[in-house]
Amino acid sequence: MVKKSIAEKIYYNMPKLSIIVPACNEEERVERTLLQYIYFFSKKMPSQYEIIVIPNHCHDRTVEIVSRLSWKYPFLLFKEFSEKIGKSGALIEGFKLAKGGLIGFTDADNSGPPESFYKLVRELQDFDGAIGSRWLPESEIKIKQPFLRRLFSRSFNFLVRFLLRLKFYDTQCGLKVFKKEALHEIIPLLGKTQWAFDIDLLYKLKRNNKKIIEIPIKWDDDPRTRLNLKNAPIRMFLSLIRLRLMYSPFKFIILIYDRLPESLKIHH
Repeated sequence: MVKKSIAEKIYYNMPKLSIIVPACNEEERVERTLLQYIYFFSKKMPSQYEIIVIPNHCHDRTVEIVSRLSWKYPFLLFKEFSEKIGKSGALIEGFKLAKGGLIGFTDADNSGPPESFYKLVRELQDFDGAIGSRWLPESEIKIKQPFLRRLFSRSFNFLVRFLLRLKFYDTQCGLKVFKKEALHEIIPLLGKTQWAFDIDLLYKLKRNNKKIIEIPIKWDDDPRTRLNLKNAPIRMFLSLIRLRLMYSPFKFIILIYDRLPESLKIHH
């Protein structure tokens, strides 16, 4: 089957909402996620939304599945990157392609169901962005993360609140929606970082005096989504420290570090 990418489609109606889905080797989950979002939003916002899938560095059937679905649903678009650009790179590319007045993203594993995403859209009116939270009292968690992941999440959130003064309980939740004009002010400033992208995004919006609301959502953690607790904590910590230094009088440390040979750098 010939692939039909985003560049080969003509989209006649300007959508009000763009939903970006980064995907890397998600053949087991991406079709179910996309179909659930399509069925839900086709009822709630018919002809007013688009879904943009950004497969990157896939070695399975992810691109084939997304391509097949895109033939059936004209509002389902995709752009493939054979190289590894990570979730952050995929989201940045999706931001550039999005046509909606509201731009959001969700994970391919469908831990954040479409009704939770829609809740963010409805609450966005008086704000520049809305982020889902799994840690507010009203949040409904059907399947919880393992204990060690929850412990790490709370510890990391404490550092985020302490170092960057971001007063959110869940910066890492995979459901977020923003108004296009607020997002496009900072897209050129975003860096492709695997571990601190969401924090970088929220921090830059804060520095631009944008109003972000945190909303309790329903969440159904997929046990197949795993975090390497041996390597991830130190990498996320280093990403956070790097981000903090970039907005401090010690920015020169990062500039010097970036000029070092790759063999001398700590890869995170």
